[in-house]
Amino acid sequence: MTDISHSQVDLSTGISMHVAEAGAGPAVVFCHGFPELWYSWRHQLPVVAEAGFRAIAPDMRGYGGTDAPPNAEDYTQERICADMVALLDALEIESAVFVGHDWGGAVVWNMAQHHPSRCNAVAGINTPAGRRPPINPLDAMKMDPGRFDYQLYFQDEGVAEAELGGDVRRTMTLMLRTSKPEDRLDVIGMTSGVRDRGGLLVGLPDDAERSIMLTEEDLNTFVSAFEQTGFRGGLNWYRNHGLNWEWGAAVDGRDITQPALMVTAGKDGVLLPSMTEGMEDWIPNLSRGHIEQCGHWTQQEEPEELNRILVDWLKSL
Repeated sequence: MTDISHSQVDLSTGISMHVAEAGAGPAVVFCHGFPELWYSWRHQLPVVAEAGFRAIAPDMRGYGGTDAPPNAEDYTQERICADMVALLDALEIESAVFVGHDWGGAVVWNMAQHHPSRCNAVAGINTPAGRRPPINPLDAMKMDPGRFDYQLYFQDEGVAEAELGGDVRRTMTLMLRTSKPEDRLDVIGMTSGVRDRGGLLVGLPDDAERSIMLTEEDLNTFVSAFEQTGFRGGLNWYRNHGLNWEWGAAVDGRDITQPALMVTAGKDGVLLPSMTEGMEDWIPNLSRGHIEQCGHWTQQEEPEELNRILVDWLKSL
């Protein structure tokens, strides 16, 4: 199996970024979501490298070994995409394929629209690409929170930080779980009514067993990282809906013309497959993959199936 190497890269955006990579060839950049790390792509990097690509997975801004600036407005999509451009520059890569999951999915679709010359092709794992909405998404959430109530809970600085950071091992044990019956607890299915409950993990056990998708070493890797950094950096990504929406005006109505892949997961309780309906209308070169028996953490829950879909698509480019 191809070895994964690690480096610390100084970016022109003013932050130092921890980067894991494997292989040589055309570049594929993997962007993780919340609350994760480059390590979420541990099953993909060696396989994509062995398929003939240079697989690159940074700890995104605010996470792990990458710097975490102090202010919420340091985490706009504009700044995070600028990090990705700066990463390509630092690694002397002209353009890359971008693959993203969860918040990382938002990053890669934004790269395709805002930085098309640096993004050859784009793949969203669970995260759909959506047209710019008519109003600030935060205002829309306030009118009808539904399963996005957790994002409103995340808006008050310090509140979710205290809850999630109070017992990091419990937080990561409860959050990183599969959709399989053996894992029993479904935090992703409890994202509505969070503010009324008084917290995302309120009412869940203190002594849950770790998920079947994680080894003890896997869980320890996530726990030790977040014990060091806390959750503020990752939570700040949620605090820029308005600024992100304003930034989107510059490309409103612009189609994504690069080759694209959308992989949906049938058991994701937040990023529903139905949210991807209509993407073909403005992403004409869209391919699709679907994993029915899979929850939110697709690249860790069903790595072999995702790798098959991803490598087949990469080789077709």
